[in-house]
Amino acid sequence: MNLEIYYFSGTGNSLTVAKDIAEKMGGDLISIPSVMDKKSITTDSDVIGIVFPVYYLGTVNIPLVVQRFVMKLDGISTKYIFAVCTFGGGAGSTLTILDEQLKKRGGQLASGFGVQMPQNAFRKPFENKTKLYSNWKDKKLDFICEHVKAKDGWFDTDGLFIGLVVAIIERMMKVGFLNRSSLRSMKKTARLQEDSDLKLDEVIHFMDRSYSTDENCTGCGTCSKVCQVRNIEIVDNKPVWQHHCENCLACIKWCPQSAIHGYGELPGGYHHPDVNILDMLRESD
Repeated sequence: MNLEIYYFSGTGNSLTVAKDIAEKMGGDLISIPSVMDKKSITTDSDVIGIVFPVYYLGTVNIPLVVQRFVMKLDGISTKYIFAVCTFGGGAGSTLTILDEQLKKRGGQLASGFGVQMPQNAFRKPFENKTKLYSNWKDKKLDFICEHVKAKDGWFDTDGLFIGLVVAIIERMMKVGFLNRSSLRSMKKTARLQEDSDLKLDEVIHFMDRSYSTDENCTGCGTCSKVCQVRNIEIVDNKPVWQHHCENCLACIKWCPQSAIHGYGELPGGYHHPDVNILDMLRESD
Protein backbone atom coordinates (compact mmCIF):
# COMPACT_ATOMS: atom_id res chain seq x y z
CA MET A 1 0.00 0.00 0.00
CA ASN A 2 1.38 3.38 -1.03
CA LEU A 3 0.12 5.94 1.46
CA GLU A 4 0.40 9.72 1.72
CA ILE A 5 -1.09 11.60 4.64
CA TYR A 6 -1.73 15.31 4.21
CA TYR A 7 -2.38 17.28 7.37
CA PHE A 8 -3.02 20.72 8.77
CA SER A 9 -2.37 21.51 12.42
CA GLY A 10 -1.82 24.57 14.60
CA THR A 11 -1.54 23.28 18.14
CA GLY A 12 -0.47 19.72 17.41
CA ASN A 13 -3.62 17.63 17.87
CA SER A 14 -4.01 16.83 14.18
CA LEU A 15 -0.25 16.58 13.66
CA THR A 16 -0.06 13.93 16.38
CA VAL A 17 -2.86 11.94 14.77
CA ALA A 18 -1.36 12.20 11.28
CA LYS A 19 2.15 11.35 12.48
CA ASP A 20 1.01 8.32 14.47
CA ILE A 21 -0.96 6.92 11.53
CA ALA A 22 1.94 7.50 9.14
CA GLU A 23 4.40 5.78 11.47
CA LYS A 24 2.13 2.79 12.09
CA MET A 25 1.28 2.30 8.42
CA GLY A 26 4.56 3.33 6.84
CA GLY A 27 3.12 6.32 5.03
CA ASP A 28 4.59 9.65 3.98
CA LEU A 29 3.62 12.67 6.06
CA ILE A 30 3.03 15.92 4.15
CA SER A 31 2.00 19.31 5.50
CA ILE A 32 -0.88 20.75 3.48
CA PRO A 33 0.51 24.32 3.53
CA SER A 34 3.81 23.01 2.09
CA VAL A 35 2.13 22.06 -1.21
CA MET A 36 -0.24 25.00 -1.59
CA ASP A 37 2.03 26.85 -4.01
CA LYS A 38 1.26 24.22 -6.66
CA LYS A 39 -1.43 24.85 -9.27
CA SER A 40 -2.59 21.25 -8.98
CA ILE A 41 -1.75 18.47 -6.57
CA THR A 42 -1.30 14.91 -7.82
CA THR A 43 0.08 11.76 -6.26
CA ASP A 44 1.15 8.28 -7.33
CA SER A 45 -0.06 6.85 -4.02
CA ASP A 46 -3.18 4.71 -4.14
CA VAL A 47 -4.23 5.75 -0.62
CA ILE A 48 -4.58 9.38 0.49
CA GLY A 49 -5.25 10.49 4.04
CA ILE A 50 -6.41 13.99 5.00
CA VAL A 51 -6.11 14.98 8.67
CA PHE A 52 -7.35 18.30 10.04
CA PRO A 53 -9.17 19.95 12.96
CA VAL A 54 -12.84 20.93 12.91
CA TYR A 55 -13.17 24.74 12.82
CA TYR A 56 -16.28 26.85 13.43
CA LEU A 57 -18.71 23.95 13.64
CA GLY A 58 -21.89 24.66 11.71
CA THR A 59 -20.45 27.35 9.48
CA VAL A 60 -17.02 26.46 8.11
CA ASN A 61 -16.24 23.04 9.67
CA ILE A 62 -13.16 22.47 7.51
CA PRO A 63 -10.21 24.90 7.73
CA LEU A 64 -10.12 27.15 4.69
CA VAL A 65 -6.61 26.07 3.68
CA VAL A 66 -7.77 22.44 3.69
CA GLN A 67 -10.71 23.36 1.48
CA ARG A 68 -8.36 25.10 -0.96
CA PHE A 69 -6.11 22.03 -0.89
CA VAL A 70 -9.00 19.74 -1.84
CA MET A 71 -9.91 22.03 -4.74
CA LYS A 72 -6.37 21.53 -6.13
CA LEU A 73 -6.44 17.73 -6.08
CA ASP A 74 -6.29 16.11 -9.52
CA GLY A 75 -6.44 12.52 -10.70
CA ILE A 76 -8.15 11.17 -7.60
CA SER A 77 -11.00 9.18 -9.16
CA THR A 78 -9.36 5.81 -8.41
CA LYS A 79 -7.80 6.74 -5.06
CA TYR A 80 -8.90 5.40 -1.70
CA ILE A 81 -9.27 8.62 0.28
CA PHE A 82 -9.84 8.65 4.01
CA ALA A 83 -10.09 11.56 6.40
CA VAL A 84 -9.57 12.03 10.12
CA CYS A 85 -10.94 15.15 11.76
CA THR A 86 -9.98 16.10 15.30
CA PHE A 87 -12.37 18.02 17.51
CA GLY A 88 -13.12 19.11 21.04
CA GLY A 89 -16.87 18.49 20.80
CA GLY A 90 -18.09 16.64 17.72
CA ALA A 91 -17.57 16.25 13.97
CA GLY A 92 -21.12 17.04 12.90
CA SER A 93 -21.42 17.20 9.12
CA THR A 94 -17.69 17.77 8.56
CA LEU A 95 -17.02 14.47 6.78
CA THR A 96 -20.11 14.87 4.59
CA ILE A 97 -18.95 18.33 3.55
CA LEU A 98 -15.50 16.99 2.70
CA ASP A 99 -17.03 14.20 0.60
CA GLU A 100 -19.05 16.78 -1.35
CA GLN A 101 -15.91 18.79 -2.03
CA LEU A 102 -13.94 15.73 -3.14
CA LYS A 103 -16.72 14.77 -5.56
CA LYS A 104 -16.28 18.15 -7.25
CA ARG A 105 -12.72 17.01 -8.03
CA GLY A 106 -13.80 13.62 -9.36
CA GLY A 107 -13.09 11.62 -6.21
CA GLN A 108 -14.94 10.64 -3.08
CA LEU A 109 -14.35 10.05 0.59
CA ALA A 110 -14.02 6.29 1.07
CA SER A 111 -13.94 6.35 4.88
CA GLY A 112 -13.97 8.96 7.61
CA PHE A 113 -13.06 9.09 11.27
CA GLY A 114 -13.34 11.50 14.17
CA VAL A 115 -10.87 11.79 17.03
CA GLN A 116 -11.71 13.75 20.15
CA MET A 117 -8.80 15.79 21.44
CA PRO A 118 -8.49 18.53 24.08
CA GLN A 119 -10.24 21.78 23.22
CA ASN A 120 -7.69 24.44 22.26
CA ALA A 121 -9.84 27.51 21.61
CA PHE A 122 -11.72 27.84 24.89
CA ARG A 123 -11.80 26.32 28.35
CA LYS A 124 -13.87 23.12 28.49
CA PRO A 125 -15.06 22.17 32.00
CA PHE A 126 -14.25 18.68 33.32
CA GLU A 127 -12.11 17.79 30.31
CA ASN A 128 -9.82 14.82 31.00
CA LYS A 129 -6.86 15.34 28.69
CA THR A 130 -5.04 12.22 29.86
CA LYS A 131 -8.03 10.05 28.98
CA LEU A 132 -8.36 11.63 25.54
CA TYR A 133 -4.68 11.01 24.80
CA SER A 134 -4.86 7.38 25.94
CA ASN A 135 -8.08 6.75 23.98
CA TRP A 136 -6.24 7.84 20.87
CA LYS A 137 -3.06 5.85 21.46
CA ASP A 138 -4.63 2.71 22.91
CA LYS A 139 -7.85 2.41 20.91
CA LYS A 140 -8.61 4.73 18.02
CA LEU A 141 -5.20 4.59 16.30
CA ASP A 142 -5.40 0.83 15.73
CA PHE A 143 -9.08 1.10 14.80
CA ILE A 144 -8.39 3.59 12.02
CA CYS A 145 -5.34 1.76 10.69
CA GLU A 146 -7.24 -1.54 10.48
CA HIS A 147 -10.05 0.04 8.46
CA VAL A 148 -7.67 1.85 6.13
CA LYS A 149 -5.64 -1.32 5.53
CA ALA A 150 -8.87 -3.12 4.64
CA LYS A 151 -9.88 -0.21 2.41
CA ASP A 152 -13.42 -0.48 3.67
CA GLY A 153 -16.14 2.15 3.88
CA TRP A 154 -16.34 2.88 7.59
CA PHE A 155 -17.65 6.27 8.70
CA ASP A 156 -17.64 7.43 12.31
CA THR A 157 -20.70 9.20 13.68
CA ASP A 158 -21.07 11.30 16.80
CA GLY A 159 -22.63 9.56 19.80
CA LEU A 160 -26.39 9.88 20.26
CA PHE A 161 -26.35 12.76 22.74
CA ILE A 162 -23.40 14.61 21.24
CA GLY A 163 -24.80 14.03 17.77
CA LEU A 164 -28.11 15.59 18.75
CA VAL A 165 -26.44 18.61 20.35
CA VAL A 166 -24.08 19.10 17.40
CA ALA A 167 -26.94 18.78 14.90
CA ILE A 168 -28.89 21.48 16.73
CA ILE A 169 -25.83 23.76 16.84
CA GLU A 170 -25.14 23.26 13.14
CA ARG A 171 -28.74 23.97 12.23
CA MET A 172 -28.82 27.11 14.36
CA MET A 173 -25.51 28.33 12.97
CA LYS A 174 -26.65 27.97 9.37
CA VAL A 175 -29.84 29.99 9.69
CA GLY A 176 -31.45 32.65 11.80
CA PHE A 177 -30.38 34.75 14.72
CA LEU A 178 -27.41 32.70 15.93
CA ASN A 179 -25.79 32.84 12.50
CA ARG A 180 -26.16 36.62 12.32
CA SER A 181 -25.06 37.03 15.93
CA SER A 182 -21.95 34.92 15.37
CA LEU A 183 -21.03 36.87 12.26
CA ARG A 184 -21.49 40.19 14.08
CA SER A 185 -19.33 38.97 16.94
CA MET A 186 -16.57 37.84 14.61
CA LYS A 187 -16.65 41.12 12.69
CA LYS A 188 -16.29 42.95 15.99
CA THR A 189 -13.31 40.79 16.95
CA ALA A 190 -11.80 41.34 13.51
CA ARG A 191 -12.43 45.10 13.84
CA LEU A 192 -14.57 45.20 10.73
CA GLN A 193 -17.61 47.36 10.15
CA GLU A 194 -20.79 45.49 11.07
CA ASP A 195 -22.36 46.45 7.75
CA SER A 196 -19.44 45.09 5.71
CA ASP A 197 -20.58 42.48 3.20
CA LEU A 198 -17.82 39.99 4.01
CA LYS A 199 -18.97 36.42 4.56
CA LEU A 200 -17.89 34.44 7.60
CA ASP A 201 -15.17 32.52 5.78
CA GLU A 202 -13.76 35.85 4.59
CA VAL A 203 -13.93 37.39 8.06
CA ILE A 204 -11.77 34.57 9.44
CA HIS A 205 -8.74 35.95 7.61
CA PHE A 206 -9.08 39.21 9.57
CA MET A 207 -9.38 37.63 13.00
CA ASP A 208 -5.68 38.30 13.44
CA ARG A 209 -6.58 41.95 13.98
CA SER A 210 -7.40 40.94 17.54
CA TYR A 211 -3.80 39.86 18.15
CA SER A 212 -1.23 41.98 19.92
CA THR A 213 1.92 41.51 21.97
CA ASP A 214 2.85 42.68 25.43
CA GLU A 215 6.15 43.84 26.90
CA ASN A 216 7.37 40.22 27.17
CA CYS A 217 7.75 39.92 23.39
CA THR A 218 11.46 39.55 22.54
CA GLY A 219 11.08 39.60 18.77
CA CYS A 220 12.38 36.01 18.56
CA GLY A 221 10.26 35.30 15.47
CA THR A 222 8.86 31.99 16.69
CA CYS A 223 5.32 33.09 15.81
CA SER A 224 6.35 33.80 12.23
CA LYS A 225 8.17 30.48 11.90
CA VAL A 226 5.26 28.36 13.16
CA CYS A 227 2.61 30.19 11.14
CA GLN A 228 1.42 27.62 8.61
CA VAL A 229 0.38 30.17 5.98
CA ARG A 230 3.16 32.73 6.44
CA ASN A 231 0.75 35.31 7.77
CA ILE A 232 3.24 36.94 10.16
CA GLU A 233 6.14 39.21 9.32
CA ILE A 234 8.61 40.47 11.90
CA VAL A 235 8.98 44.24 11.61
CA ASP A 236 11.18 46.15 14.06
CA ASN A 237 11.37 43.02 16.23
CA LYS A 238 7.58 42.75 16.52
CA PRO A 239 5.10 40.47 14.74
CA VAL A 240 2.83 42.07 12.15
CA TRP A 241 -0.12 39.98 11.00
CA GLN A 242 -0.96 40.13 7.27
CA HIS A 243 -4.69 39.34 7.37
CA HIS A 244 -4.76 36.01 5.56
CA CYS A 245 -5.02 34.19 8.88
CA GLU A 246 -6.38 30.64 9.19
CA ASN A 247 -7.13 30.99 12.91
CA CYS A 248 -5.00 27.94 13.73
CA LEU A 249 -3.82 29.66 16.97
CA ALA A 250 -0.23 28.45 16.50
CA CYS A 251 1.24 31.92 17.07
CA ILE A 252 -0.51 32.27 20.43
CA LYS A 253 0.02 28.72 21.68
CA TRP A 254 3.70 28.39 20.71
CA CYS A 255 4.98 31.80 21.81
CA PRO A 256 7.79 30.96 24.30
CA GLN A 257 7.05 34.12 26.30
CA SER A 258 3.23 33.81 26.20
CA ALA A 259 3.37 37.37 24.90
CA ILE A 260 0.67 37.18 22.21
CA HIS A 261 -2.90 37.95 23.17
CA GLY A 262 -6.21 37.89 21.31
CA TYR A 263 -8.91 35.57 20.00
CA GLY A 264 -8.42 31.97 21.11
CA GLU A 265 -6.10 32.83 23.98
CA LEU A 266 -6.26 30.57 27.03
CA PRO A 267 -4.44 31.00 30.36
CA GLY A 268 -1.37 28.81 30.21
CA GLY A 269 -1.88 28.03 26.52
CA TYR A 270 -2.25 24.57 25.02
CA HIS A 271 -0.43 22.36 22.59
CA HIS A 272 -0.32 18.58 22.32
CA PRO A 273 2.38 17.13 24.60
CA ASP A 274 3.72 14.79 21.88
CA VAL A 275 4.49 17.73 19.60
CA ASN A 276 7.37 20.12 20.19
CA ILE A 277 8.38 23.39 18.64
CA LEU A 278 10.78 21.68 16.23
CA ASP A 279 7.91 19.63 14.80
CA MET A 280 6.02 22.84 14.11
CA LEU A 281 9.04 24.61 12.63
CA ARG A 282 9.60 21.73 10.24
CA GLU A 283 5.90 21.74 9.38
CA SER A 284 5.98 25.34 8.23
CA ASP A 285 9.14 25.00 6.12
